[in-house]
Amino acid sequence: MADFYFTDRKYNQLGIASTDELASSSVIAIDDIGGQEGDYQSVDGGYRSYSATLHFSPDQSAQVKKMTKPGNFILYKGRAGESVWTTILSREHDPLNGTNTFVAEDASIDLINGTVGAYAASSAMTISQYIELFAGDSGFVIGYNEIPDLTRTLKWDSDDSSILTRILSVATQFGVELSFRFEVRGLSVIGKYIDIRKHIGGNKGIYLRVDTDLNKVVTTSDIADLCTAIAGTGGTPEGSNDPITLKGYRWTDPNGRYVLGGDGVLRDPVALRTWSRLLSNANTNPVDAHITRNKTYEATTQATLLQSVLSDLEKFNHPAVNYEVDIAKLPDNVSIGDTVYLVDEDEQLFLSARVLELTYSYSNESGTATLGDYLIQASQVDPAYRELADQIKNIPKTVQYYPWIRYADDDQGTNMSAFPANKKYMAFRYSNKSSVPSDNPADYAGKWALIQGKDGADSVPGAKGADGRTSYFHTAWADDVSGQSGFTVSGGDGKKYIGTYSDFTLADSTNPADYNWALFKGADGADGKDGVPGKAGTDGKTSYFHIAYADSSDGKTNFSLDTPGSRKYIGSYTDFTQEDSTNPALYSWQLVQGPKGDTGVGIPGPKGADGKTSYFHTAYANSIDGSQDFSTTDGNGRSYFGQYVDLTQADSTDPTKYSWALFKGTDGRDGKDGSNNVPVITVGAAYPSGPKKGDMHWLTDSSGVVTGYYTYDGSAWNPYKIDAKILSAETFNGMTFNGVTFTGSKFISSFKGIKPDGTADFSVHGTTTIADGSIVTDTYSDTDNTHITHVVMDQFGFLSNIYNKGALMASTQMSLGMLTLGSSYQDYANTKPYWVTSSLDALAITRLNNVGTLLWQGASLMGWSGADQEATPSKPISDCLNGWLLVWSEYKNGVAQDYDYIVTPIYRSYVQAHPGKQVTLQMVAYGAASFNKKVYPTNQKIFGDRNNSGGAGNPSIAGNYALVNIFAF
Repeated sequence: MADFYFTDRKYNQLGIASTDELASSSVIAIDDIGGQEGDYQSVDGGYRSYSATLHFSPDQSAQVKKMTKPGNFILYKGRAGESVWTTILSREHDPLNGTNTFVAEDASIDLINGTVGAYAASSAMTISQYIELFAGDSGFVIGYNEIPDLTRTLKWDSDDSSILTRILSVATQFGVELSFRFEVRGLSVIGKYIDIRKHIGGNKGIYLRVDTDLNKVVTTSDIADLCTAIAGTGGTPEGSNDPITLKGYRWTDPNGRYVLGGDGVLRDPVALRTWSRLLSNANTNPVDAHITRNKTYEATTQATLLQSVLSDLEKFNHPAVNYEVDIAKLPDNVSIGDTVYLVDEDEQLFLSARVLELTYSYSNESGTATLGDYLIQASQVDPAYRELADQIKNIPKTVQYYPWIRYADDDQGTNMSAFPANKKYMAFRYSNKSSVPSDNPADYAGKWALIQGKDGADSVPGAKGADGRTSYFHTAWADDVSGQSGFTVSGGDGKKYIGTYSDFTLADSTNPADYNWALFKGADGADGKDGVPGKAGTDGKTSYFHIAYADSSDGKTNFSLDTPGSRKYIGSYTDFTQEDSTNPALYSWQLVQGPKGDTGVGIPGPKGADGKTSYFHTAYANSIDGSQDFSTTDGNGRSYFGQYVDLTQADSTDPTKYSWALFKGTDGRDGKDGSNNVPVITVGAAYPSGPKKGDMHWLTDSSGVVTGYYTYDGSAWNPYKIDAKILSAETFNGMTFNGVTFTGSKFISSFKGIKPDGTADFSVHGTTTIADGSIVTDTYSDTDNTHITHVVMDQFGFLSNIYNKGALMASTQMSLGMLTLGSSYQDYANTKPYWVTSSLDALAITRLNNVGTLLWQGASLMGWSGADQEATPSKPISDCLNGWLLVWSEYKNGVAQDYDYIVTPIYRSYVQAHPGKQVTLQMVAYGAASFNKKVYPTNQKIFGDRNNSGGAGNPSIAGNYALVNIFAF
């Protein structure tokens, strides 16, 4: 939600507009969701504009028209909480449709409408001097200025540029970026500032990833403008008839790459090795056949022409690569000028880019951006991880497995049958081959489990899944279809129903509700109802699942507990009473048999999220595969029940589509006592008495916490290891992990009551999160819960922010070889704080370390009538913080004296702008007249002049002073 205050040019409020739909009727509705609407900012343009549409009723038309009168002001808060002041430049008022669309900008009409004429500076000026000159009495003053001492001698021939265009041109030629800032008190603007920044925005470590934040990144490359040499032609200086070129201009590249020839052509020998037409296997290092372009520039001095040519050659000596980025969602904390990182893992593309344009909609509370200044970043993903990711990506997403069950007389599959009657062993396995179980005993090898006897073993291990975890198949037996009556996991003797389920836990559950129950023993057995008592549930209560059959949806017609016959409805419910209820109202009824016909029709299920209806199909048969006596309408006399679900209404006549289960077994018989040799599992703080070989025990401490798992080998209890792959838990408490590798995990560590070093009565709380390759710590005050610190360590470096009452006070960032420090400063108690940012890299630190270093020592007049002489410092001026400091002393009888020293500086900025050009060092000897020393400094050397000992207007006393030291400063 955002509110916009409209005032006249005297700051008298005319009305309020809001994006809040619940605002009072006196507030005008506003939206900024049109094609060109929103809060627009541009790095290059410097200014900020806002366009939106007001929606009004007929009785509000006059007020809206008055509010949006061109020249009026709009004040509002930007999404970062900053005050924004704009001037309405244009509007379109449509009373019939009740809309008013306006455009406003923050540069004010003073800068936008005012023009300036041609101008040429007579001497070097700072950027603030230029802007103050052109801005005149616009009301804007210089705010933050990050280059207060840099000077330029600039010239403009145009005589009709707007003030805004001219000051943006100044910024371009100084290599900085501008923004407008306002200080607002109430509805009045009490301060308008032009901020001068080396670089708007910052690096907040924001990553935009394809398929999450980005839809796609399209890369385009071309060599249409590629060249390896440029012959530049400038403008025509005053008093000359010919435009300037670089012919005869002396310049040496301090980095040694580019070469300026006597013909005035700047060449790149490095690029030539790649693009020369003479390149071949026999000539791998060509030195000729440059691709040369002739270009024209506005520069009127050779020095500025060289810089323009050099800038273009650096731009066009390689293929142009551009990126088109389709942004799906822009994070809320992205600001204009910020650097963001773009990641496309599939293409192994990793870029950094700046937000050059940003448009934000207060109605939708979302933004769109135009990115540029792309730089390819080194990939942070190890190739081994990429290979693993590709392997995982190619694993099939879904595999259909079918349960196979068979019974036999022993664990070798002897007399294997699809029916459990009189069988002591059961085998279970999953197969992805067919829904019809195999009748080959070899397919069940190793899967047989004893199903008769008092003591049942633990579950049957299934095949390991694709993730390496082992699934377990569990069985239990009971006297009713709910599993509640006579529940046991120790053997099926005398039981009528078998229950099964699968999970990744070795131990069988004692909760009947976890099992899927099916009848496997008929109701006419001599003692079929009462089986061996089952184990007690964990809460001491046993739930029972009840089934009944009927011919009506309320269960009242032909109600039966045990004979489905031709009944059309099946009812079910669960409770803690063993006996089945004879009250049909307790059951939930479902139609399972429709009217008899040639083609069955499935039971419609609820519509899914995609609007499609699913259908539940049933069929009956006398074999486990559904092939014998198959019917979709008549269950009379049939022992097997089949079912499946799809999106087709008609029942299939293909038995293989159904999942079959026995629901009517043969007559049961009296059960036999279970075997005494079956291993048992016990739990407790002490081992059980009288164990037998193969028994297992979960050992606990006095509080019931499991401390180990042991097996009995016939003489002693031995610790038993559990494969971590089978563990499936939501939470681990109080665990210690040694030598464990965690993959794809997120770790969150909370802390509280922590006292920072040096504090006695101050403590903090917060969290440290390790995820996605980064470690993030946020701390908050225990006193008022305000934000104190935000620390991030990720693949690209380190960030530490310090806050005071939630306001950012200081920032430290180390990333990509750069240390960036930021801090809030306040000069006086009654002045506003301001933010200062500075960066250090390896070169800057090298320069700092070199300060005060002696680079040269000797005695040189730096030229006399017979020679020019020169001095070579041990470090180039590019490695010095400010430049070289030259120390001179009196020179008598061919010896430099240890007194009467004169110190003269040579500044690095000058030498880098004008390498090899004359610098006149003015000196005054004690008690004597002034004199000069002329030198020609380059990045590596200082050349003298033959008149440095006197002559050509230079007093002869100049020959009495010699250069004795050169220091870095």
